[in-house]
Amino acid sequence: MPALRELQTGFAAAMFDPEAAVRIAPGVQAQGIESARRLQVYRNNLFAGLTGVLAAVYPVTRRLVGEAWFDQAARGYIAVHPSRCGDVHRYGDGFAAYIGGCPGADALPYLTDTARLEWRYHCAFHAEQLPSLNIDSLRSLRQDDYPRLCLKLQPSARLLDSAYPVLRIWQVNQADWTGDPSDAAVVDLAEGGIRLLILREGLEVAFIPLGRGEHAWLQGLGRGMNLLESQQQAAALDPDFDLGAALRRHLLQGVFSGWRT
Repeated sequence: MPALRELQTGFAAAMFDPEAAVRIAPGVQAQGIESARRLQVYRNNLFAGLTGVLAAVYPVTRRLVGEAWFDQAARGYIAVHPSRCGDVHRYGDGFAAYIGGCPGADALPYLTDTARLEWRYHCAFHAEQLPSLNIDSLRSLRQDDYPRLCLKLQPSARLLDSAYPVLRIWQVNQADWTGDPSDAAVVDLAEGGIRLLILREGLEVAFIPLGRGEHAWLQGLGRGMNLLESQQQAAALDPDFDLGAALRRHLLQGVFSGWRT
């Protein structure tokens, strides 16, 4: 009879590996259901539960591809990316990239980016919300200190850069969409791409369109760059980037939660 730790480890492996299930089956009491079938019940419940988690995070993606395609992709993802955290809100971060390689995904070139938007929305909604940076706290800085100033983004802040109109795709595929019903079936990809800041505001999640330089600037700040470094990064992509205007806009928007030098 295997030791308890060995049995537990084997049981966990059996949920994803049929060969491991064969090895562990002798250590599982039948009690009216043969061991292999009992393990299969647990496996089915596990996969069904995590498929439900993914469906809750990616409802628009599921609507775009259909239930059958989505559920099959979800099972494939679960098999190679088992949950390793007790908090299911953290599960599914790699699903957008995974479905991009699934058969048939190339028919919807915007699919991966739509899923990326949904994951960022999910993360923003469940993120901690800190008090917004009080602009008065910056008055203690000397003028020479400003280039070295590092602004901390809110924990919910997420950035997205897509070549497709994924926000429009997301909007017209909401259950409460009140626009033209035909819009949900047809989105003009010629609208072009979009750059977004996704940010939690109270109990809502806001989508804030960004310019190219503005996106690069916030991206730099999110990576720990100071004002000078992030401005240089933004100006390299957009020579017309206005640091003062961007700073005022996002301070008023509550995008920052703190600072350091």
